[in-house]
Amino acid sequence: MGITWSKLMRLWWWDSDLSVHREASVNVSTPDHDTGDKKDLVSTSLQPSGPASMELRLMVETDAQADSLHPAAAAIVVDGKHWKLSEPLDIDIPLPYVCVSYVWGPRRAPNTIHPSILMSDRTLSTFAAAARCVPGRPIWIDAFCVPIVRAAKRATLESLGFLFARAEAVVAVLAPESIAAIEEMEAAFVAQSRPEELSEAPIDVLEADEFIRSVWTYQELVNCNMLWLTARVEDKTPLSKAYSGSDALNIIGRYIDRWGRIGQKDRHGIRRIYPHADNFQEILADWQQSGYTQRSALKIMSGMDHRTHVSPQNYFYSMIGALTNRPSVRGTNPTVEQLSERFMELCEEKGDYSFIFSSAPRDSRPGHRWRPVPSMLPGLLTWHSGGAGQRGEKVDGGALLKDVVVLPLALDDRDRTKMNKTMQDFFHPWLSSFGDYVELSSAQRPDICLEEYGKQILECLNFTGDGGWYVTEMGVFYPQRKLPERGEVMVCIAYGVSWVFGAPTMFVVHDELEYVPGVFVGPQDDFSKRLSEFLLK
Repeated sequence: MGITWSKLMRLWWWDSDLSVHREASVNVSTPDHDTGDKKDLVSTSLQPSGPASMELRLMVETDAQADSLHPAAAAIVVDGKHWKLSEPLDIDIPLPYVCVSYVWGPRRAPNTIHPSILMSDRTLSTFAAAARCVPGRPIWIDAFCVPIVRAAKRATLESLGFLFARAEAVVAVLAPESIAAIEEMEAAFVAQSRPEELSEAPIDVLEADEFIRSVWTYQELVNCNMLWLTARVEDKTPLSKAYSGSDALNIIGRYIDRWGRIGQKDRHGIRRIYPHADNFQEILADWQQSGYTQRSALKIMSGMDHRTHVSPQNYFYSMIGALTNRPSVRGTNPTVEQLSERFMELCEEKGDYSFIFSSAPRDSRPGHRWRPVPSMLPGLLTWHSGGAGQRGEKVDGGALLKDVVVLPLALDDRDRTKMNKTMQDFFHPWLSSFGDYVELSSAQRPDICLEEYGKQILECLNFTGDGGWYVTEMGVFYPQRKLPERGEVMVCIAYGVSWVFGAPTMFVVHDELEYVPGVFVGPQDDFSKRLSEFLLK
């Protein structure tokens, strides 16, 4: 099972027989900020395939005098302290360690610990920042601690949720410009609590930060116990300022909110202008408020949308890591289809079927037509959702959704049904909450109805549906694609997951047994009185 914490402590303070090769000190210039994926881990040689378990190895501080007796052993030196890679540790024994979250960027350098592969040219400066931010703790950083044997590497990447959740703390290492931007935001409220003028410049910096845009950021931050944000530093340079996750959330959230109020933009309008900066504060809020059992698949899919990644596999490693904190045992080189299937299987094991509300095409296999095709799983909207998940369970020939609202949809009445006053009273404030919209009525723009305005707003939230809309007494439905002009259609509205303005929906065309996801917009006050079950075949 590996070595125990007591042995790790001995490795920490004096030398042991580690499989390491040469020493290098930290002396790396600050790289540029082009987008790049940090888990590239390029290898110059091929490793054998086969099933394997994840490995937990840590960078541990060692005794410099003992290191001098083994000059061929690989180590890094940060502020005069020597660090080496431990042997595999026993994952069943809790260990205090720190995980590092960062973005690799485009440039590569020789790997100090594993000479056969490359690492980011930011790795050493990132490691130095983490070691200074939380001193006295072993450190997990991907470039050194992810195994280079392919099977174990894949299992470890799929176990990042476990690794980051088990860590005592996570240090998110951003570009120096981003920490400087947070400092500027903080300073803006020192002189006065409600400034009348605020620059958008620090928000621009966060919006452009590749760490904030990265596919890995979501799962690594929402999984952690304690969170720190700091910047990359070079060896023997002054320590960058560090912010706790809570302080960063308060500073960024307060600044963006105040900036929006000064410009008469609320949360919806801010999201249109600064989607990544706004989403970053949402991730920090998710970290503060949510545990694994409370994070729905719908929230994960939405949180991953439009994040950068080099390979689709990395997209799913991050999604799986955000969903579960269990270590993985897998074969090598899983395909996108296999990882997508694995994500959906994990959701089903949790009893959360909100993954069905993806805009991905449906599966064609009998008994699986309600399920997305195993592929990329974009959410219906990139907007914050609430709820622990859509309850359901597997049954013979399909799945049984629980706690949903089910009603028939009259396709023939599409053009004759108009919004009632209750729905108009709901739509007007929702439309007005976007900065670019004012109080609306059909008299102001007789050529554009409220339903069409609603679709435009959903498109601002990255809804890609082209199926028009259907008005009912309960609300307005927007299917992902066009429904037939005639036939029997049932609408299944989720109750376990929702947005402030509505909920995800599944349209079921009975004549052809087709399933079309979509969005419901309307009040949900009486949903709890109308709950039932619905069988997906």
